[in-house]
Amino acid sequence: MDSIIQYDKSEFHETSSGIKISKKSIIKGTEQINVSGRCIFFNDVILRGDLAKVSIGKYLVVHEKVTLKPSYTYGYTKESPTKKVIKFLPLMISDYVEIESSSIIQATKIGTCTSIGKNCYISHRCIIGENSIILDDSILPPDTVVPANSVYGGRPAVYIAETPESTTIIQKQKLINFYKNFVPKS
Repeated sequence: MDSIIQYDKSEFHETSSGIKISKKSIIKGTEQINVSGRCIFFNDVILRGDLAKVSIGKYLVVHEKVTLKPSYTYGYTKESPTKKVIKFLPLMISDYVEIESSSIIQATKIGTCTSIGKNCYISHRCIIGENSIILDDSILPPDTVVPANSVYGGRPAVYIAETPESTTIIQKQKLINFYKNFVPKS
């Protein structure tokens, strides 16, 4: 049986759709953030919706000291075709994703049933396929595409192995149980 994780209800905001957000987290640009529900954001999470649209699926668990920040690219405007400008890109995080503590995420897409380890840096414009695992202390260089069903690790992160076929079932059950067992203290 999974262990019960009790939290102090006075330290979290809880929405009607089941989103639990630590009051010690920083959420900017809420008008551009869309969360499907049943997600947990622990202490000191920084979510930057003020830069670009952020779409988050259900059963996302974001551990302590994680930064979720939309990526960017450089481009030119019609008014100044020689002057580079920064264009922020949307961030999309699918269902059943877990991001461990002290990681920085600047990807454009994280696929369903993905696990990102502790102390990872997912650089600009990365795309992580579904059922993938990024090991602790990994750095994904800019524009890396992690294929579905892959394990990546290292500095810089490289392909290590294929995930088992059961990854989808395991990840879904793990995060559903984590959410169910994350309860307020009596």
